[in-house]
Amino acid sequence: MEQLRDLQLPAEVGFWPPAPGWWLLAALLLGGLVWAGLWLWRRWQHNAYRRAALKLLNAYRQQLQQDDNRQRYLTLVAQLLRRTALSAYPQQALAGLTDNAWRQCLIDSSGLDAFNGSAGDALVRGPYQAAIEFDPDAVGQLARDWIRKHKRRWSC
Repeated sequence: MEQLRDLQLPAEVGFWPPAPGWWLLAALLLGGLVWAGLWLWRRWQHNAYRRAALKLLNAYRQQLQQDDNRQRYLTLVAQLLRRTALSAYPQQALAGLTDNAWRQCLIDSSGLDAFNGSAGDALVRGPYQAAIEFDPDAVGQLARDWIRKHKRRWSC
């Protein structure tokens, strides 16, 4: 009995190097993170025109508060919508749109039926009339909603 020894256990399996499955999982995760980062970066760049339009809309609102020129505000906001649409859609599709065709384009591209209301009427027809009564807050909100919600891959 004295010659018996304790059992010798094998050495524990080390943490490094990981098994091939872990390397594959790490590569897939890294690839997914790179893809997600590139997708987010492209989306950020793709929507730069929206951020610029919203910034201009805020500047027009501040200018309205300073000089209280409602007609100029309406004209600037209507022009901003047209310029934003030209950034999102082909120029050929928008060049000839006026009045109800332009209104329908704004509705179809965003799903905002508010363009059929008084604020939408002011945006579509107001810049071409000498004087029109409208709510600047409603016009600004409608323009802001369209800039945020219009579909980029749609054409009038």
